[in-house]
Amino acid sequence: MKYTFLIIDDEPLARKLLEAHTAKIEQLELAGVFENAIQASTFLLDKQVDLLFLDIQMPEMNGFQLLSTLKHPPAVIITTAFRDFAPEAFEFEVIDYLLKPISLERVLKAVHKFLELQSRHTKTPVDLASDSFLLIKSDRKQLNVLVSDIAYVESLDNYVKIHLTNRTIVTRESISTLEQKLEKFSFVRIHRSYLVNLKFIRTHTNEYVEILGKELSFGRSFRKIALQRLAI
Repeated sequence: MKYTFLIIDDEPLARKLLEAHTAKIEQLELAGVFENAIQASTFLLDKQVDLLFLDIQMPEMNGFQLLSTLKHPPAVIITTAFRDFAPEAFEFEVIDYLLKPISLERVLKAVHKFLELQSRHTKTPVDLASDSFLLIKSDRKQLNVLVSDIAYVESLDNYVKIHLTNRTIVTRESISTLEQKLEKFSFVRIHRSYLVNLKFIRTHTNEYVEILGKELSFGRSFRKIALQRLAI
């Protein structure tokens, strides 16, 4: 499967370098190269792509402003000469943050992150067996939790809440670790802070899902794949 992408950068040499690097990655298909964010914004009005290689400092409209205009932005890999924008960039849940000059090795590493994310969330869910358990460390104990009772997982600072049908468990395990343990079941990551059980979703829009009476928002980089999973 090939994933379409755009290169958006006002520096000609940077655009050419990214074109050369990405041409070596068979899973990617270049859909367009733009020298400013306004051109890219116009393109994205009626076309969809899977990934952006996006510069930040550009005339008239910067990369963050472009992302803010997109209702359902694709996955993003930032390409910039400035380190200082990293905190703001990760607020947009970007896949990676590449500093110029960008090496082929660094592009490959970022694209591998993107491909891994795609792979995790496009797997077909399987039915949960009634006897499937997950071993969870909580409060110095090992708990056997019935997987079919887990509605969603919520990441909060340095701990995680596992919301069951009748109680909540707090653990120090990361949400990424739990995602790996639950990926063979009917769970999907919809946000960097939320991993949800598809079977507990009562309603959903393009902005959120409703589980146990709570609205959980989609993250920018997770929305597209999560909505695809919901359509299965």
